[in-house]
Amino acid sequence: MYKPRMKSSHYLLALAAIVAIISAEKPVYAFTEVRDSSVLRIAHHIWNNEFDDAIKGAEQLIKDQPGNPLGYFIKGTVYQTISEEFRNDMYKDEIDELLTDAIERAEELHDTDRDNANWRFISGASYGYRALQRAFHGRWFASFRDGLRCSAHLNDAIELDSTFFDAYVGLGAYNYYKTIMAENFLWLPFISDRREEGIAQIKKTIDHGFLASYNARESLLRIYFNEQRYEDAVALADSLEAGNPNDAYCLLYYAQSLMMLDRTDEANDKLRALRRVWKNSPYFDDAGIFEVELVDAKIFYRQGDLAAARRITDKILSLKGLRDDNAYFAETYDSTKAFVKRMK
Repeated sequence: MYKPRMKSSHYLLALAAIVAIISAEKPVYAFTEVRDSSVLRIAHHIWNNEFDDAIKGAEQLIKDQPGNPLGYFIKGTVYQTISEEFRNDMYKDEIDELLTDAIERAEELHDTDRDNANWRFISGASYGYRALQRAFHGRWFASFRDGLRCSAHLNDAIELDSTFFDAYVGLGAYNYYKTIMAENFLWLPFISDRREEGIAQIKKTIDHGFLASYNARESLLRIYFNEQRYEDAVALADSLEAGNPNDAYCLLYYAQSLMMLDRTDEANDKLRALRRVWKNSPYFDDAGIFEVELVDAKIFYRQGDLAAARRITDKILSLKGLRDDNAYFAETYDSTKAFVKRMK
C-alpha cells in the first residue's frame, strides 16, 4: 500500500510541474478585449461628451484588471479627447504616462500571446495618440518614432485579424499627416503622396469600425477642412451635429468651413454655440477662447472690417505669456501671427 501511494504522489507532482511550465509559457488571460460591449458603452460616453462617465469606466477597468492595457489606453484617449475638445493642456503629462503604460503592458502581453490582435491594436493606437501629443508639444523626433511604431503595430493587428477595422483610422491619419509634413519633399522619388490612401482608410473605419467610427468621422472633418473641401466639411459636420449638437470639436471646424464659404451668419451661429459649450464645461481652459476670437477676426476681415480684425489680433498677440501654459493657445498665437502677415 505504501509504494503505490508514492508512485501516485510522484505522478501528481510531475503533472503539476508540467501544468506550471505550460502556464508559464502561455498564460491564460481573462482580460476584457477591445471589441467588448462594456468598452463600446465607454465609447458612447465619449461620443456623447459624457466624459466623467467615460473616465469612471476606464478607471474601473484599471482597478479590476490592472494588468490589462486597455483601461490605461481608454483613459489616456479620454483625456486626449477632452484636451482637443476644450483646448485644455493640463492633462498632457497624464496622457503621456497613461499611453506609455498601455504600450508597455500591451507589448508584454504580445510577447506571450502573439496571435491576439488586441495587444497590437492597443500598442499601435497608443503610439499614434502619443505621437500626436508629442508632436503638438514640440517633441518631433519622439513623435516620428512613435508614428512609425503606430503604423507597424496597427498593420500587425490587421494581419492577425482582418476584421479589426478600427485600426484603419490610425493608419489613415498616419498616412495623411505624414504626407502633409513632407509636402515640400514630394518631388523626391522615395516620398509619395498618400493623402487619398489615408482618407480611404479612415472611411473604412467609418463604414465598418466597432469603437472608432465616430472618431473617424471627426478625423475626416478636419482633413476636409485642411484640404479646402469646405462643402464636404459642412455636409459632414451637419450629420455629426445631428447626433451631438454640443460637440465642440465639430462646431469649431463647422464654423470655419462655413466662414470659408462666406456663409458668415451661419458661421457666427456655430461660434456662439461653441462658446456656450466651452463655458458650460468644467474642462474648458479660458485661454482656449482666443481660438474662437481668431475666427471672429477672420470673419471681420472677409467682410472688409479691417479695424475690428486688428483689434482682436492685437489682443491675442499681447498675451504672449500664455503660450507657456497652454499649447493650444500657443498654436492660436502662431496662427494669429501668420494671419496678421496676410492682412498687410
